[in-house]
Amino acid sequence: AEAEAREALERGDKRGAVSTLMRAYGAVVYRHCRIITGDDAMADDVQQTVFVQAWRDIDRFGGRSTFKTWLFSIARNRCLDALKAHRRRRARVSLAHESPPDVADGGRPVDESMGVEQGRVALEGCLQTLAPQVRINVVMRFLEGMSFTDIARLSRERAGTVQARVSRALPALRACLEGKGVRL
Repeated sequence: AEAEAREALERGDKRGAVSTLMRAYGAVVYRHCRIITGDDAMADDVQQTVFVQAWRDIDRFGGRSTFKTWLFSIARNRCLDALKAHRRRRARVSLAHESPPDVADGGRPVDESMGVEQGRVALEGCLQTLAPQVRINVVMRFLEGMSFTDIARLSRERAGTVQARVSRALPALRACLEGKGVRL
């Protein structure tokens, strides 16, 4: 997909390049946005914004990274924007608080006591307890498989800072998952 998009861009086929990127990375960008925002509708909006921005800015793509990394950089920034806007709206409107989740017995592994789907939901819920920047770093590292160096480049931080942030988040995630009955 990378080579096909680069060739289309070299031919001046902006539409073909972005279409190729949408086919190749649309689902992973959506998944990334869904995990970061914790909301289907917001993730859908952000994903669309990512590809609109890619369409607008693809002529300025410098090739210093892969298209995938470039798209994740856009997605990271748009997710943070969406979360900030959501917090501002929520601050203006009083929302009812959700009741805390029920805790499972904790005696059986996740696949026996909760099922894979419930385990996924528990993980998504626990990821939402992390600060947005920390959540983005954890998701990029473990779900997207990016190196600390790549994440640092995207977030304009030092790789050591990103690595420390992720390392500090893991015990909090573990405690949250165990609190929801997911045995690790």
